[in-house]
Amino acid sequence: TLAAMWLFQRAGLDVAVFEVGLGGRLDAVNVWDADCAVVTSVDLDHQQFLGETREAIGFEKAGIFRVGRAAICGEVDPPASIT
Repeated sequence: TLAAMWLFQRAGLDVAVFEVGLGGRLDAVNVWDADCAVVTSVDLDHQQFLGETREAIGFEKAGIFRVGRAAICGEVDPPASIT
């Protein structure tokens, strides 16, 4: 991840979109502060790593959000932990 970020920075990109891996809160990509964070869905998957409920999984995914930065959620009815 660090090598990729270094290469992207050297390329002088105007815009880059990165996918944060499993959960989000503890993923290496989450080290960088994004201008906008997007959570597409909160499903009951990877429960052995993220938690048993949508609330617990939402908390892990919401870890990519930053104070004062745009955050988008694709869920029609998101768990409270992500709002």
